[in-house]
Amino acid sequence: MPPRLNGLIDGMSHDELPKVIDKSQADIDTAIAAIKASEIEGSTKDFAISCIKLAVWLPKALLEHKIKLSNLRKLIFGLGRKNKKKANDTAQSNTTGDVKNNNDATTPSGSESIETETSSPSPSATATNEVTKSKSGHGRLPHTAYINTTEHQVSHAEYKVGDSCPMLCDGRLYCIDPGVIVRVKGQNLASVHKYWINKLRCASCGYVFVADIPHHVGTEKYDAAFKAILALQKYYVAIPFRRQAYFHSLLGVPLPVSTQWQLIEEVGGAALLIFPTLERMAANGELIHNDDTSVKITDIIRHNRLHPSKERTGMFTTGILSRTEQRDIALFYNGTIHAGENMEKLLQKRDTKSGDVIQMCDALSRNIPASFNTILCNCLSHGFRKFDDLKEFYPEPCIRVIELIAGVYKNEEKTVGLTKQQRLEFHQKHSASIMDQLYEYISHQLDSKQVEPNDSLGKAMRYMLKHWHELTQFLRIAGAPLDNNALERALKIPIRGRRTWLFYKTQYGAMIGGVLTSVIYTCALAGINPLNYLIALQEHKSQIVKEPERWLPWCYQDTLASLLAA
Repeated sequence: MPPRLNGLIDGMSHDELPKVIDKSQADIDTAIAAIKASEIEGSTKDFAISCIKLAVWLPKALLEHKIKLSNLRKLIFGLGRKNKKKANDTAQSNTTGDVKNNNDATTPSGSESIETETSSPSPSATATNEVTKSKSGHGRLPHTAYINTTEHQVSHAEYKVGDSCPMLCDGRLYCIDPGVIVRVKGQNLASVHKYWINKLRCASCGYVFVADIPHHVGTEKYDAAFKAILALQKYYVAIPFRRQAYFHSLLGVPLPVSTQWQLIEEVGGAALLIFPTLERMAANGELIHNDDTSVKITDIIRHNRLHPSKERTGMFTTGILSRTEQRDIALFYNGTIHAGENMEKLLQKRDTKSGDVIQMCDALSRNIPASFNTILCNCLSHGFRKFDDLKEFYPEPCIRVIELIAGVYKNEEKTVGLTKQQRLEFHQKHSASIMDQLYEYISHQLDSKQVEPNDSLGKAMRYMLKHWHELTQFLRIAGAPLDNNALERALKIPIRGRRTWLFYKTQYGAMIGGVLTSVIYTCALAGINPLNYLIALQEHKSQIVKEPERWLPWCYQDTLASLLAA
């Protein structure tokens, strides 16, 4: 730590936050001028003036997100993530050594173990400081966790059912439950097979006799399974084409970028056959989540540069999650159309007899369809995060709001397994009073001028009051959710792609990426193996064209079984 900061930090109390004093710019200028005019030593003057400027700039920069905390830490202390982690680990080992010696693991309530499939911790978990002990166990996965396996039966070499007992006890042997062992064996992503086709030539007439190619060899160089794996690696694991090409070259399998795109395009063509059917089913969902995240498409960027007067230059990945009693359907669209317009197009395919649809999104106006009336719900978790971000600067009001919202989420956890109507009645009984307290508290803070309405905390409170009706729909509508976290988890799939392969080259490629991401994540929501499903789509294109509704993720296995029986 720099010596010039040691005195400041050592003198600060860790139990109390410094007192916040509101000063106008004129007051600050007057204070600086007074310091300059005083008889204080020159170096002390510079130090005092620098402290004042830092105290004014720092809260504003943090609240307005002009600087990240990680960059601020590096700027002041020169610490990187590794040094911080090492320091935190050292501190934890000093404070929890006794707990570790007793083999008890302490973790924050609601902590998560999967990084890519979950959103931020729930408000109920964030607001509590309870610790839970991990369950004792050997830590190994049971054999039932392995679903996609090759089964082998190992019989006894010397004995069989009905034989006399070798122990000479006059008993007979019979079957009991077998033991199970699991062996996981590695293999390349691509298993290349060469077939040397034998040829014979007649010495007299010169006729060449070529050996028959076995049926199992197939007619295509790349089989459906390899194409499906490439699609999953690209649009779920988010591995760029060039990285994939280099990795395969290390394993002795040349796989140029152009070849990868050609193969994935073929998989996308098969997925396009069932995509309109998925859209029609999603349009008739009872609850639809939607939201946007950013995306880059180089063709559109180039077009925007050539046409600087173009009104809309933004590019979006729209995520739509349609939920029914039976299943969930995920759709992703890449392009210049935002979530509300994509929602508008989707709802045009809706059956008019389906009634009003519940729509969950954040409070952006561009998320709302123009000509369809939906039962609009806004994300309570989105409002919660505004206060969670500000609790270091305004601890008392923010923690009060956080605790109240956390109480609603605790009630939500108790509704697991209830019907929609039972859940509604439970929230009306237990959560309505909590939301009334929250409304009264926020209103009192603003009306009594205890909070400046135009600063960050005031804006967070005004956001809650402005969208109060939409934030509390779960108290009036059966089936209305509390938040949009389900879709935010889904959007992490295209987001991690954006962070690794960075961009789409063309709008056509972005469309193929959206279709494949939709199919893959819909399989994941249904508990279906996406690899097997993409293989089936490629191998049965002719049947899918005739009856696409029979080849959806949750029914294609029954269709395959009927074809085999026929």
